[in-house]
Amino acid sequence: MAAYKDLIGQKITKVTSNPSEPKTGQMWYNSTDGKLRGLGVVSAWSSSSALSTARADSAGAGSTPAGLVFGGTPASGVTAATEEYNGNGFSAGGDMGTARRSLGGTGTQTAGLAIGGYVSGPAAIANVEEYNGSTWAEQNDIPTALWKVGALGVQTAAVSMGGKVVTPENEVSSTYEYDGTNWTAGGALGTGRYGATGGGTLTAGIAAGGFIVPNTQSSAVELYDGTSWTSTTSLNTARNGDANQGGGTAQTSVLVFGGTNPSSGKTESWDGTSWTEEGDMASNTNRFAGATANSSGGFAAGGAPTSPAAKGFSEEYNKSTNTITAAAFSSGTNLPTEKGQGGGAGTQTAAMVTGGLDAPASANLTTTFHYDGSSWTSSGALPSGRRNNSAFGIQTAAVTLGNLNPVDATIDVYNGSSWTGGTNYPSTNSNTGVAGTTTAGLVWGGDQDPGFLNTTTEYNGSWTAGNTLPAARSNTACAGTQTAAVTVGGYVGPNSPSATVVNTTLEYDGTNWSSSNNDLVARYNAGGAGIQTSALIFGGNTPSNTATATLYDGTSFATQPSLGTARFFQTQGLGATSTAALGAGGQTTTRVATVEEFTGETTAANIADFTTS
Repeated sequence: MAAYKDLIGQKITKVTSNPSEPKTGQMWYNSTDGKLRGLGVVSAWSSSSALSTARADSAGAGSTPAGLVFGGTPASGVTAATEEYNGNGFSAGGDMGTARRSLGGTGTQTAGLAIGGYVSGPAAIANVEEYNGSTWAEQNDIPTALWKVGALGVQTAAVSMGGKVVTPENEVSSTYEYDGTNWTAGGALGTGRYGATGGGTLTAGIAAGGFIVPNTQSSAVELYDGTSWTSTTSLNTARNGDANQGGGTAQTSVLVFGGTNPSSGKTESWDGTSWTEEGDMASNTNRFAGATANSSGGFAAGGAPTSPAAKGFSEEYNKSTNTITAAAFSSGTNLPTEKGQGGGAGTQTAAMVTGGLDAPASANLTTTFHYDGSSWTSSGALPSGRRNNSAFGIQTAAVTLGNLNPVDATIDVYNGSSWTGGTNYPSTNSNTGVAGTTTAGLVWGGDQDPGFLNTTTEYNGSWTAGNTLPAARSNTACAGTQTAAVTVGGYVGPNSPSATVVNTTLEYDGTNWSSSNNDLVARYNAGGAGIQTSALIFGGNTPSNTATATLYDGTSFATQPSLGTARFFQTQGLGATSTAALGAGGQTTTRVATVEEFTGETTAANIADFTTS
């Protein structure tokens, strides 16, 4: 038998503590714990960010971190909407030409294929569309109108297998091959079915599971060689994918998961010979879209549980030597008092909040609190009560401005323990956008009750006018610095009575404002954290309270895990980075003391113990 050193190229070392970044294949003896250790493979599903639009019966393509979800059934009707997955969240893609549900899907995020589907009864459709990463284009129809069709392969070499016709409502065994232009008949499945999971390529494909009318879940698995199908080892659990889910690009590395029998998220991997049970999905659901590149990774999104309501859930599967902890908001320590409509500055572990409105809505507050990541302490009071104020800077050096009832031009400067008056802002204001520090700050827009401002002003201890916003706005989410700021959503004027809630995004480069792509939801009073090229936007009013969070990467927005409590923050979103943000207080139907901390996705080596026997 070969020695470990001959196989790996290094000896097993003796150490007193585990290495900080162990390598795949590396083993060591931890003399402190008396354990032989190395990296162990872990296979598990983890929660990911939800779809922008909850839906069932969609199709999927690609894998993680470059997936695609298209079509389906939202709250009502059918949709043509497409969403792109980046491994953390979903962003808007181009709409299909034909809205539909229960369609077949295959390919990649930048070369997807949509096959057949169902629009309204009683008829399936034969429409086929190709996606180029931004837009869909109609192609030659598949020879038979089908829905719940299985699919595999790439855009220029794809296979459609099985499916369902409407009249008479029945499964089919037909196979069609696509070369990027035309469809031709291939060998028929041995077991006719619909909702099968597909994987592999046109000349080395696989069809697993499915449904046989009237009420039979199938465990049958067949392999395709480009001409004919051959039966092979059955799935451990018979199931119906209903929509397009699972699969992989290699016939010998396939993942099948979820389905309608049972709705338990059971997952199986195929190595070309046998099926192995893997970790179950976290969500009990079916009728979702999903896709994988191989048996080591994939995603699932949308679907429906036991009730008709569509879901926006998303999960990601990984089989590796790393343990992945999904991004999430979690509960922090509540504020000492309920408060909303105040200002805040700093980071998740060194935050400051000041001013605001108390729970009875009877008084503007003077209170200031510090947060160290675990507890709140009182600090210096403002010279006078204020609310709808904004703040920029850090916990030990901040500026706050703005007030409502009355609106004023007063600013106060904070040194970490007490407030003193500073040079007044050029105009009365409330609900301004802010970014930067006490030596390089930026303030824009705001509300003069009822008129909105379009001004931009830079701060270094005194105020200097910058170039104006394209349109007067107020109550925006904000992040960044004096020379690289971003403002998202809010009210666009000219004044409060006629204001419009928007999802528009503007970037500031130190001189001018320019437009960027829209947020996924129109809202105002949302929290913001991070920098111009990585900004987390969360909560706000739509005008109803929302828990939605999105991430802006400097170009476009993608979904993120939602807040636990839907609420608005006014201008009080805290965090120097988008992966460590803080939402403190805010308002639901009244002011709240609730605190939530956002932590981005983390990856850590999975260190396992081994035996020598």
